[in-house]
This record gives sequence, C-alpha cells and structure tokens, in this order.
Amino acid sequence: MSSVLEAAKKFYEVYNDKKLDLIDSIFTDDYVGHVNAHDIVGSANAKGFIGGFLEGIPNAFYDVKESFVNGDKVTCRWVCTGTQTGNFYGMPATNKDVNVNGITIFRIADGKIAELWNVWDQFTLVEQLKA
Repeated sequence: MSSVLEAAKKFYEVYNDKKLDLIDSIFTDDYVGHVNAHDIVGSANAKGFIGGFLEGIPNAFYDVKESFVNGDKVTCRWVCTGTQTGNFYGMPATNKDVNVNGITIFRIADGKIAELWNVWDQFTLVEQLKA
C-alpha cells in the first residue's frame, strides 16, 4: 500500500479512533486545509478544528467508501455518521443523528498531509440538526 494512501488513512484514524495526538505527526509544518471555503492553516489550528468537531459529535465515524491515488494526491469519498451530543461550533447539543456525505482530496508530501480540500454537504447537516 502506498505511503500516500497511508497518510490519508491516518487522517481518518484521528476522527474514528479519537486520536488527536496523531495530528502533529500527520500534517506538514506548512499544512493548509480548505474546508468548505474556509482555510485552516497549521496543525495547531487543524487540531482545534477537529477537536471542536469531536466535541460536538464525539462518536463521529468516517466510512471511506472509495479512494483514488494519483501521484501525490488521494481522493476519498466518505460518509460521516454520529450523534451531536455536545457543543458543535456554538450549536448546543441536539442529541440528533447525522449522516453526511463528502469528498476530501489530500496532497501528500514526505508521507504527511500538506494540503487538503474537503467538501461536504453542510445543508444536509444543518437540516438534520434543526430542532
């Protein structure tokens, strides 16, 4: 299995296995994440973003349906499921289940994630969490 694909798999381990301590070892020093039109620069900010996500949906699980490797890039199509039992970026707990589709493209450098583009269905997520 290629180190490019392995690097992408580590990203999902952070979420699925709740291993925030892996973040410093999977991102490059100059990491940039482009997440639905927001840029997350640096591993410290990535840790804050992912930590906030897991605070709101602590049982979040990313089921990667398929992955494609092309040179230094990996594209993953996934479904994320979980229950929003905590504060989700300012939204109080709803105890509602979520099921969201998305696609992430990773650019890997020296076995680490240097950049990613993450697009997911925000509208569906908000609709699922409405009271």
